Amino acid sequence: MSEYVDEVLDATSQPATGFPRLQVIDEDKQFSTDVNSYLSTVGLLNNGLNYHLISVFGSQSTGKSTLLNALFGTKFDVMDESARKQTTKGIWMSRAKQDSILIMDVEGTDGRERGEDQDFERKAALFALSTSEVLIINIWEHQVGLYQGANMGLLKTVFEVNISLFSSPNKSLLLFVIRDHIGVTPLDNLAATLTADLKRIWESLIKPPELAESSITDFFTLQFTTLPHKILQPEKFISAVDELGNRFISDAKDENYVFSPKFHRNVPADGWSIYAKSIWEQIELNKDLDLPTQQILVARFRCEEIAAQAWDTFENDIKPVEGMLGVVEGLGSILRPARANALELYDSQASRYTTSVCEGKKRELIEKIDLRLSQVYGAQIATLKKVALQKFSADVTAELAKPKYKFLEAVSTAKSETIKIFETAAAEALIEGTSLSYSKDLSVLSSEIEDSVARLREAEAKRLATRITRAVSSELDDSLPSIFKTPREDMWDRVMLNFREIVATALAKYEVTDGETGTLKYDFGLGGLPEEVSSEMEQVLMDTWKELYRKIREFCRMDAILARLREVFEDKFKYDEKGVPRVWKPSDNIDDFYTVALNETLAFIPVMTSARLANGDRVAPDSAIVPALERDEEIDVEKYAVFMSQSQAEELRQSFKRIADSLYIDAKRSTIQSIRQVPLYFYILLLVLGWNEFVAVLRNPLYFALIAVLAGFSYVSWSLGLLGPMTTMGSAAIDQAIVLSKEKLRQLLLTDEQPHIRTAPIELNSNKTVVPEPGTLKDDIALDDLTPAGTSVEPQKRGPGGF
Repeated sequence: MSEYVDEVLDATSQPATGFPRLQVIDEDKQFSTDVNSYLSTVGLLNNGLNYHLISVFGSQSTGKSTLLNALFGTKFDVMDESARKQTTKGIWMSRAKQDSILIMDVEGTDGRERGEDQDFERKAALFALSTSEVLIINIWEHQVGLYQGANMGLLKTVFEVNISLFSSPNKSLLLFVIRDHIGVTPLDNLAATLTADLKRIWESLIKPPELAESSITDFFTLQFTTLPHKILQPEKFISAVDELGNRFISDAKDENYVFSPKFHRNVPADGWSIYAKSIWEQIELNKDLDLPTQQILVARFRCEEIAAQAWDTFENDIKPVEGMLGVVEGLGSILRPARANALELYDSQASRYTTSVCEGKKRELIEKIDLRLSQVYGAQIATLKKVALQKFSADVTAELAKPKYKFLEAVSTAKSETIKIFETAAAEALIEGTSLSYSKDLSVLSSEIEDSVARLREAEAKRLATRITRAVSSELDDSLPSIFKTPREDMWDRVMLNFREIVATALAKYEVTDGETGTLKYDFGLGGLPEEVSSEMEQVLMDTWKELYRKIREFCRMDAILARLREVFEDKFKYDEKGVPRVWKPSDNIDDFYTVALNETLAFIPVMTSARLANGDRVAPDSAIVPALERDEEIDVEKYAVFMSQSQAEELRQSFKRIADSLYIDAKRSTIQSIRQVPLYFYILLLVLGWNEFVAVLRNPLYFALIAVLAGFSYVSWSLGLLGPMTTMGSAAIDQAIVLSKEKLRQLLLTDEQPHIRTAPIELNSNKTVVPEPGTLKDDIALDDLTPAGTSVEPQKRGPGGF
């Protein structure tokens, strides 16, 4: 007992891949009383029939323990190469790294320590054969064909003395592992040699009459494999061991798979200790090994039938649950009685049979029922999670739809209520005595809710960034036009100062003071980790910079800059320092005004085409958001403040120069028009020549009154400053009348029906007027062109309404 405890304690310091060992039978042939404790420790006690047992034996110092450690990850003691002596004493057991496999390492045969005493060897070999599904026989290649070296003598003794053992319907697998195989002799030849030796031994045995015609293959399945030399060919040895290990874990349909139901002893794991101890006692007393008694066979049969009835009852009790959709209310009140009724039915009928068999089948029934319960409960939990997530989403959506909501409070309340509802419904369906649990599902639900919260937080952060960006955009729309209207060298300093003030104002309500450091920071009320809050702030700043980018790009388009330069030039050229419009006179030096205004306006082109501060630095986004902006396809951070290339700037300069030149020419023309005045002598001559008419008008009361009215009207118009507009309107009316008259005349004379010009002469007489046929004249033919060469046409007197 103390040695087993030491092994278990030592296991805590060993790698996770190795399990503790147990000496099942010691060198004094004593069977251990700690087998069940050991199986419980390694987690196999309650596995029922779900386990496999492998044993190995062979000559001493042939590397059996080393092979097992390599194959199954066990920790059996191995031989010290410098002192070749017995390592394994008795029979040791360990659990393999593969699931549900037990390994027994049998003391080596032909050891000098026991000498000629072969009693333990025979009994250990017989014990391994009777309890194991697979018996690995470890031999060297050079031992193949030998009698004692290949343990043929030992096998013959075991077969002959205990021939009754092989009447068991369970077969065993004899797996010969031929070590240090150098490849000269093929495996098929080695296998044929060993098979022939085994058949010869079997035929030489004295068998009971009922087994006289039997062959070794009726009781054993033979398999053979080889391994390279471990020292001389280490890489090939490891590869071959890995390949051999796969035969213990591969699919059952694989032809190389070593485990088969026909090899299993059909002893539950919790009964193996009693089974193995009984076999060992019979071997020790040299008794024939008995088959399972008729009583045990009947017990197995009836317990299986009763378990099947109990299972059917359980299935009928829970059948209504399968037809229910969604969350099943009161699921626990349905499942708990169903399980209890099934187990009560089994106990009431199966308790009369052998206790070990009854308990074993009951464990199998419980495992089957609990597995079914876990499926039903799992479906309930899955539905609960789905409903809980839907409720969480609906609750949060409803809260966020309110006019004034607090995001963090809405999310926190919805989450706590969702978790509470889930826990209440999940706990109601739990069944005592089972492994049902919702802790993992609760953890998954919490994780999914957090994922949903993260998505909601991201969406809310985007909405918040959009609101802040819109506010900044609105303020920029109000302030930027006035800044760009009067471009100066410090224009971009004013733009950036204005932009930063607007952003600071928009973020002011989110400012908070850190209680620990006293520093100012921003909190959008969305919760989250510090890095998430930092990311949200980065997104807001990036959006505001992008909005500024779009605004200044709009103001700095070529046509916008051109229009702005024209306004600046006109302000400087057409208005004086007081803002009074200039009325050009012949004495004004228009050239100087033009040159000054032109040069001052051209100086603003570099300011408008490249955003630079007064200190010469180019306008650029804050360094903290540059990496994020560089990932944005809309913005080229390197050209953030460059609006035009050199060639575009030159094109802008030339376009503006043409506009300025046209304004200069207009100014020059206005001075020429002002020089066109009526000479003074013309008025004197008019007075002298028209004196008689003037006197006649003064003497005629009617003419005098008419002149007085016109003079008064002219004075009033002059006083109100209306003479200019009235003159302009009159001139325009006259011009329009002339244009309309010409158009009417053309409509009478021209048509578009024929593209050619009529060349026939036009006859005119006093009776009728001949008009050219439609389509014979072009639109640009003048009236004089209708007169044939060398003739003159006098206009005909027409009555009212005609020529």
